Amino acid sequence: MIIDALDQTWQVWARLGGELTDDEWTRPTRLPSWTVKDVYTHCSPFPSATLAGVEAPSPDAPVSHDDAADLLSFMQRPGGVADQSAELLKESATTRSRTMSTDELVAQFATVAPQAIDRLREADLERTVHYGGFAVVPAREALRIFVMEGVVHYFDIAAALDRDMPGPMAGEALKVTIRLLAETADPVTLIDAATGRGDAAVFPVMR
Repeated sequence: MIIDALDQTWQVWARLGGELTDDEWTRPTRLPSWTVKDVYTHCSPFPSATLAGVEAPSPDAPVSHDDAADLLSFMQRPGGVADQSAELLKESATTRSRTMSTDELVAQFATVAPQAIDRLREADLERTVHYGGFAVVPAREALRIFVMEGVVHYFDIAAALDRDMPGPMAGEALKVTIRLLAETADPVTLIDAATGRGDAAVFPVMR
């Protein structure tokens, strides 16, 4: 269940934030010019955004993307949303990283996230929500992206700290992420590559 996967993901982030030392917060990651704190800061708004989305009325606009893979494919087009927003996302994360305390960041996962999960368990996940200010998707599909973001960026931090992977993300959160990334890839190219029948580039499906 997607809510269980999201709950697992955010609990991992809460524990991670509570364990990090002052030195570990400042470690560089495999994302150029991003520290561990920058990456953690980038993910920290997701619980509050989810809680706000659950409590807000559904948008009047029609669905723009039926599922998360369709939305990711749209965002990852050359020169598309992902390319256009990359520097803005980096600037936003690094700026907030300098102004927010680690306690404030961890509270998003330790305090706000459980509240959001409780509300999600009562919510209709087929209702539509805004995503990123440019898309309208079923709530369930937005949550799939939040899980994927949590797993991928946890790996960024785990790699910087020499922690085992998938580690605590093993299980449903990892499965949700794998399925979503596989669905985002071109299906024929993926099948041919996975079965040794083609050598066309499949990955990356997102950057």
